[in-house]
Amino acid sequence: MPTYTYLAKKNLKESVEGILVADSQEHAVDKLIEMGLSPVRVEPLIQATAKPKPPSGTAFFLQGGLTQKDLQVFTSQLKSLMKARVDLLKSLSILYGQAEKPKFKDLILELHNTIKNGASFSSALTRFPNFFSSLYVNLIKIGEASGRLDDVLAELDDFLTREQEFKMHIKTAMAYPVLMICVGICAVFVLLTYVIPKLSAIFADFDYRLPLPTQIMLAVSSFFQAWWWMILLAAAFLVFFLSQFAKTPAGKIQMDWVKLHVPVWSGLILKQALARFCRTLSLLIRSGLPAFQSLQVAIPTLENTILTRELEGVKKDVLEGTSMASSMKKVSFFPPFLVQMVSVGEEGGKLEGVLNEVANIYTDEVDARLKVVTSLLEPVIILFLGVILGAIVMAMLLPILQINLLIK
Repeated sequence: MPTYTYLAKKNLKESVEGILVADSQEHAVDKLIEMGLSPVRVEPLIQATAKPKPPSGTAFFLQGGLTQKDLQVFTSQLKSLMKARVDLLKSLSILYGQAEKPKFKDLILELHNTIKNGASFSSALTRFPNFFSSLYVNLIKIGEASGRLDDVLAELDDFLTREQEFKMHIKTAMAYPVLMICVGICAVFVLLTYVIPKLSAIFADFDYRLPLPTQIMLAVSSFFQAWWWMILLAAAFLVFFLSQFAKTPAGKIQMDWVKLHVPVWSGLILKQALARFCRTLSLLIRSGLPAFQSLQVAIPTLENTILTRELEGVKKDVLEGTSMASSMKKVSFFPPFLVQMVSVGEEGGKLEGVLNEVANIYTDEVDARLKVVTSLLEPVIILFLGVILGAIVMAMLLPILQINLLIK
């Protein structure tokens, strides 16, 4: 049956967009009128989306510019519609009309078309692997099989909301220290490339040897003034090189190793990863996925090559019939507390609840430790920048102080 996109008036001030399936354009107009809308534009879908089709089975290009926040909003809105007993195609049509980002509208349109052509919702989601993770697809597949798609969407909405809040706490805590470092670097750069060269002209007429700190500072300033563009270029190249190196298999392993061994931060990174892993595993087990498959989906959420490699052994042991707690004892980075809690959960038949509780505990610990680290980091940054700026100022004032001493 043909599909049409429409623009209609709900009232004098409000317009709505959406997708409609109808026998003909006239039938589509009649459907809109029956819905209490005043049609403004009704066009066949092919005319309305005259864009090159993505390669079969990919649709990769549609995902650029979309964020995890978009995924959370999509899930939340779809959950609300499904809870209200609106069918899936109609829900996607409504979401299409509400979407603001063009690429997001394209994604919803692709989902709508794929499902309309007979595919399941979960298989339609697999066309967008960079936007819908394997966790998301597997849970939707469970919801379709059990007839509890609205409940699964509610679980996913809660999960994604917690993840967004967790990331926002980290960004908020680090915003001020990062801003201070950037401002400090800019201030030092301006002093060395603009202010000190202006002051150096004063010292050119001095008849005596300048103090060593002043000579060093003038030499550094001359270098920055002559080669500032090269310094910026080298910094940009270093950032680009590290970002590209981190995308290679060997580079990712090296970067992941560094993350786990950086003083102070390594503990935060590990507990953050464990919190995400436990929450994901809890969600999968609670949704009815077997332990082995739950591990298979949850392990990649650690986002650290070294951690995921160690957990591959746990997945293998669980497949062979070993308890999860016994397998986890072999993993070096799993804290004894986590292993004991998993053991208690397995024995009591409440593993999903225990894992969720552990995730909450680790999340609270990360939040508390992050506050302590950032509260200590701020005075350290201020002290460090104060020493650098104070050294620059003192180096430039020393000749003037010597002149005053000589006059006296």
